[in-house]
Amino acid sequence: MITPRVTLSQIAARAGVHITTVSLALRNSPRLPAATRERIQALAKEMNYRPDPMLSSLIAYGAIRRKPVFQATIALFNAFPKPEEMVANPCFRSYLEGAVKRAEALGYKIEEVCLGAKDLKPEALKRQLLARGITSLLIFPLPQQGTLLPGFDWEAFNVVALGYSLTEPQFTRVTNHQFRSMILMIRELRRLGYRRIGLCLDEIYNRKINMGLSSAYYAYTESIPEEDRVPIHRLSEGTGPQAIMTWVRRAEPEVIVGIDEGLFSWVREAGLRVPEDIGLVSPHVYEEDGRSSGMLQNDDLIGAMAVDSLVAMIQRNEKGCPQHPQHVLIDGTWREGQTVRRVGPEQPWFLKLPALV
Repeated sequence: MITPRVTLSQIAARAGVHITTVSLALRNSPRLPAATRERIQALAKEMNYRPDPMLSSLIAYGAIRRKPVFQATIALFNAFPKPEEMVANPCFRSYLEGAVKRAEALGYKIEEVCLGAKDLKPEALKRQLLARGITSLLIFPLPQQGTLLPGFDWEAFNVVALGYSLTEPQFTRVTNHQFRSMILMIRELRRLGYRRIGLCLDEIYNRKINMGLSSAYYAYTESIPEEDRVPIHRLSEGTGPQAIMTWVRRAEPEVIVGIDEGLFSWVREAGLRVPEDIGLVSPHVYEEDGRSSGMLQNDDLIGAMAVDSLVAMIQRNEKGCPQHPQHVLIDGTWREGQTVRRVGPEQPWFLKLPALV
């Protein structure tokens, strides 16, 4: 027997309000007082209300077609001691551009909140945000991996984090699929004929991306013949042209995977031509740098997806630290660039994974 679907009109009649008020409450609109929203949401739950998926789809389509109406302000948490340092990073700048563009398309405004002040009090920050009707937070990557705002009442807010640098508390986060991007990049290098692929590992960066580079590299090297394996050079054990050249002579990599901005200069200072003598790729290249080979991490899409995830939380009224945080992972895109070349026939792919990881 099919149970009749509970309608907004029925909830409105029980609550003694207009149907528009019910619609706003179920969308968690800040246009209503919090007490009204909570009362109507509790009543809808009691009546076993479930949204009509076909109607929701139609409403979403209509929202895309019409000019967006302002919904609410989203606070962007910037934890850098000097706030301008965040947007100086091209990755974070692209996150911001993607987030702002997507927010505007959905009717939201993003406003930066700088957390670097030494006298910042978590309780005062909460009061300031709620007084302005701000209940949604985007946490941008931290300067260093670690915690954020001990003692802050996260339960009053919808929260999405970008990247892995925030270790506590744990929230739904959006970032690049670092493991998959590394594997796809190595596969492209094998297609160009490279066999001996070396990793120059920045361990601080690797920790900030949840060990994505080293995990993928170890998975790869465990699946290839021993004669093709190249020991990792850890930047903590030596930087500069002399250290790089010592490793290159000993390990004989044909191409180096590295994220450090100084790597290209060190290789050139060591007397090696790129890509004639050795290839050079980065797990994170940028659109404005057309020369470097490696992976575009689609940072603007990561920013946009973070807003999409946050808006979905707003609509579902999901607040605080989730019991099971979600990880939304965005694919990277290979760009051949000018720092690698074809060095021979395509090499066999030894990692026994599906064609797309």
